Amino acid sequence: MSDICLIDDDDLRSQVKQHPRAQELLRALLYPYGAPDHDFVLRNRTVLPFDAGSPDDIAQVLAGRVPVLAAGSNRSPRQLARKYCAPFDAGDIPVTRGWMHNHDIVYCAHLTGYGAVPATVTPCAGTTVRVAINWLDPDQLHHMHATESLGRHYDYVQIPAAGVVLDCGLTVARVGAYIARYGSEFSPGDTFALADIAAENRRFAARSQWQMLQYVARRAGHVPHPDFIIRLIEDENFRLAQNGLRKP
Repeated sequence: MSDICLIDDDDLRSQVKQHPRAQELLRALLYPYGAPDHDFVLRNRTVLPFDAGSPDDIAQVLAGRVPVLAAGSNRSPRQLARKYCAPFDAGDIPVTRGWMHNHDIVYCAHLTGYGAVPATVTPCAGTTVRVAINWLDPDQLHHMHATESLGRHYDYVQIPAAGVVLDCGLTVARVGAYIARYGSEFSPGDTFALADIAAENRRFAARSQWQMLQYVARRAGHVPHPDFIIRLIEDENFRLAQNGLRKP
């Protein structure tokens, strides 16, 4: 359980270390997981550099693939490897990094089945946020849809990418994005950005995953504790009751 060292809070780290379901807790608490801050290709669960040359050369390599904004964990090799494991053989998944103007990456007002507060993208005038783009072929995109609970937690939309500036110099007109059906407000005015994702001129307060889970627990009248996360995992009705203001 070497990942326990990634938990900054001493008390929480001790509680997780002693918990019989520590691995499940880590999956929730470490969201959105680590990710390289450079372009890469995920191949057979291995991260390789992605340097295809000029923007024109890169465009040829990526031809036929759909650019999809990876707002939260989908930018992480760990999550991509989890989603594209056997029996689904994904093949290469190129990921490019860049900045997106007038948007921010914020927590969704719903919770995942593994007990984390996930992410979505939202317009935010004046904010520039660090983003990743997954380049998916049609089969990979279809499989990604299946992992994102379309129609229940997210809608898949195409949004103009005029404000996206990729490190590699490639220009894209539009990107796919998973937009949270419950929005990003758990309570009126309570929208929070992901502290683990860099941004400039941020308007929303930034919180870590544990800070968000503490917020959700207190909002529900519970003491923030790893056992609260386990209840979110085990009790679907309890988990759904913590969703935010908007109803899908």
